[in-house]
Amino acid sequence: MTWQLEMVRVDDGGRLERMPVIELGMIGAPSGVDGVGMHLTTAQYVLSALQSAVVTIQEQALKARAAEIRRADPTLFLKDYRSRSVQSLFGTLVIHVPRLVRRGSRLAPPCFFQSSARSSTEYNLLRSRLGAFMSFRMAEGLIGDLFPCATGQARSTARRHVLRQAAQIESVATRTGQTSPQPCAAINLGIDTTFVRSAAADGARHHEVLIGVGSNDRAETVKLGAVIAVTDKPHRIIEHTLHALSHTGETQIISFTDGDKMLRGYLKLAGLSAPLLDWAHLARRVQIAKITAKGLRNVTIAERRTRPKILKAMDSIHWRLWHGRIERARKAMRQVITMLRHFECDRPRAQPVPSARKLRAAIGKLEDYVAGQSAYLTNYGKRQRHGKPVGTATTEGLANSLVNQRMNKRQQMRWSAQGAHAVVTVRAHHFNSANATRLALGHAA
Repeated sequence: MTWQLEMVRVDDGGRLERMPVIELGMIGAPSGVDGVGMHLTTAQYVLSALQSAVVTIQEQALKARAAEIRRADPTLFLKDYRSRSVQSLFGTLVIHVPRLVRRGSRLAPPCFFQSSARSSTEYNLLRSRLGAFMSFRMAEGLIGDLFPCATGQARSTARRHVLRQAAQIESVATRTGQTSPQPCAAINLGIDTTFVRSAAADGARHHEVLIGVGSNDRAETVKLGAVIAVTDKPHRIIEHTLHALSHTGETQIISFTDGDKMLRGYLKLAGLSAPLLDWAHLARRVQIAKITAKGLRNVTIAERRTRPKILKAMDSIHWRLWHGRIERARKAMRQVITMLRHFECDRPRAQPVPSARKLRAAIGKLEDYVAGQSAYLTNYGKRQRHGKPVGTATTEGLANSLVNQRMNKRQQMRWSAQGAHAVVTVRAHHFNSANATRLALGHAA
């Protein structure tokens, strides 16, 4: 006794029409765990046969539709049937599409099959996403393991689909209008840059990547990523991000950068005001100076008395910068430099200890940085107490998930500008789609 899988059609009169799909053969008692159910390859072939049966039904529907159109328009006649081959996750599908020709008229005949793609949209989307999250060779190998009947598994195919998906994402963003039915009241935007290694034999050794995270008052988040060398107008990407967050002329926008003049220029071209300085970048410089101060050696009596004062002054600098008291912080920095003179006394040829030299250099760099960025500093403590962001911490995390894990830290690869831009674009689009899905499910619940 053998088993076979069939599709059964039931019409309005209760009559049955059977269509055999695949012979399953003998199904007996399993001898172990591995014998229970179907193996992956068997299940794939069952689904492939089921899809072929569905295509057969679709062909019959196309023939019936063509005959109906011919009866309505006598100028049309059937020329032939064109075979279309479509790659899917469960094998290659071949469908025969009727082609009609119109006699005695220049009007175009009706078309039954609009798309000219060789692969299904689901298959192309899976290959592009896997190619963006792992190497192209590993992506196609994974598809081959999970979907044995799938065809077109080549490294160049994965790369081509990543580039194509990135181009589609950019074209959709370009066609998006400038109006939104549900405007938001406030947007927080943080942008930064990171680098990937260049594959070019000459020229720049790295490609600069623009990354950013924007969020509005409705908890919607949009992530952006693009290689600056490929994008003609990087500020357009910022504008598209603001539009995706329902930006209007009345929306209050707060932006953060690390103090780079180039990023501020992009924000200005996008119509934004002067951005605030990211607290994380400022705190990192302060922390370096504090760690250097803790390494001061106190040998003489003057040094023993001065070291606690310097440590207290460093904490004061940190506190004053956090609360936006720029001038008082710079005054404390100058006091630290004055107190460092005690570490130069009683030294041969007035040579300070190495840790004192390092602290003097760190304080000097910190003061120059604060002086240059003083116009972009704010009261970070007050913003945090009111629940407002104080920096681009989410952007720093995006640099790790969007670029570094794929291109720098775990895989030391060299990239072309177009390849890196496509991978970053597809990954950012995937993150945005996943976040939109989570929000939709949350609202539905």
